[in-house]
Amino acid sequence: MSAKVFPSASAQRGAASLLVVIVLFFVLAMVTAYAGRNLIFEQRTSVNYQRSAQAFETAEAGIEFAIGMLAGGRVDDTCLPTNDVSQASFRQRHLGQDSAGMFSVNPGLQPTCMLLDGGKNCSCPSAAAPALILPTGSLTPTFRVQFDTTGITRPGVVRAISRGCSSVGQECYSGAPNKADAVAEVSVLLGLNPALVSPPAAAITTRESLDLTGSALNIVNSDVQTRGITLDVGGNLANAGNARLVSTPGTPASLSVIESDTALSNLPSRDAMFVSVFGVDRLTYRDQPAAVRLVCSGDCATALAVAVSQNPGRPIWVDSSVSIGSNLVLGTVDTPVMLLIHGDLTVSANFQLHGAVYFHSPNDAVWTTVAGTTLIQGAVIAERSLSLLGGGASCAPACPTVIYNAAVLQALNSRQGSLVRIPGSWRDFAAGS
Repeated sequence: MSAKVFPSASAQRGAASLLVVIVLFFVLAMVTAYAGRNLIFEQRTSVNYQRSAQAFETAEAGIEFAIGMLAGGRVDDTCLPTNDVSQASFRQRHLGQDSAGMFSVNPGLQPTCMLLDGGKNCSCPSAAAPALILPTGSLTPTFRVQFDTTGITRPGVVRAISRGCSSVGQECYSGAPNKADAVAEVSVLLGLNPALVSPPAAAITTRESLDLTGSALNIVNSDVQTRGITLDVGGNLANAGNARLVSTPGTPASLSVIESDTALSNLPSRDAMFVSVFGVDRLTYRDQPAAVRLVCSGDCATALAVAVSQNPGRPIWVDSSVSIGSNLVLGTVDTPVMLLIHGDLTVSANFQLHGAVYFHSPNDAVWTTVAGTTLIQGAVIAERSLSLLGGGASCAPACPTVIYNAAVLQALNSRQGSLVRIPGSWRDFAAGS
């Protein structure tokens, strides 16, 4: 009879080890799967965050786009600058203003831009929905801008709203086939920084002296609110007899003149004079987005005409003297011109201006009339002394004429200048939330 053979204890211990290893591999697989799940979740979260941040930055880009475009000149339907005077500026396309400076919004207009690898592609139609070519194979961040005045009671203030999408989506462009991956919206109040903060009260204002040597000049101010002041001079007024002064009815001409005005002469410098008129220092004003800078040599008439026609409502800053040798008409009552001259003014042709002339040279300014008829409706300001030459008694009735025009100066104050962010008005949440 043969004996049975039973497994030894050592063999049984090997089987148990195998079972333990299998269990450990299973646990390790579970841990790996869980870690992979977390990694995938983190990746998705990171992508979502990236798209959200991209949409937010795109919306911010839309605000900056709107501010820059509001300070620019005439544009075509693709938001690009144009010399076509039949086209309106971006601001004229989207905003209106009444005589008090209150903004209104042209309804239904939503300028839209796609940010492509080669630059932005924009659509700014004046009376239709944006029209853009859809790109292929690209996320193409897109923003849409609109303006709003709901609840705003202050003149010169408007709300800019920008919606940004991380990709071309229906939320930002109605012609898109799908919704965007991420959407963000920001808004900010924009306030008007006026082209002329403190309109003068006289037809001609000088911080220092005014000399009418050899010049017959017609000065008119029939505005009751300013008491019909024709000349406001911080220093001495020389040869006043050469001026033909017309003030409010019943006011003697001699009483319309303020000489040695301490409010002007006490200003410590021409810089202080500039700040008192424009509210900011000269470099800030010169470098504002709305200002157009020119340098003239020879006859400046054509350059001025082009600058004004292509940039309605923008201040014209001339870094030189101005010579007008051909007939020139600048501005209207509704769209006057703020003209700043760094030097002298020489006129030898017919020159008409609705607006204000500001002489900002470090030297005393000279206004010389050689020939032609000069008519300025608005005001003339010099931050130092001003001398008028030419146009003697024989010029009648075509002597240079300055007529104080309160409506023109009010337009420069309430409807022209740069739109800038109002501090504390930015937000990235919906109204009422």
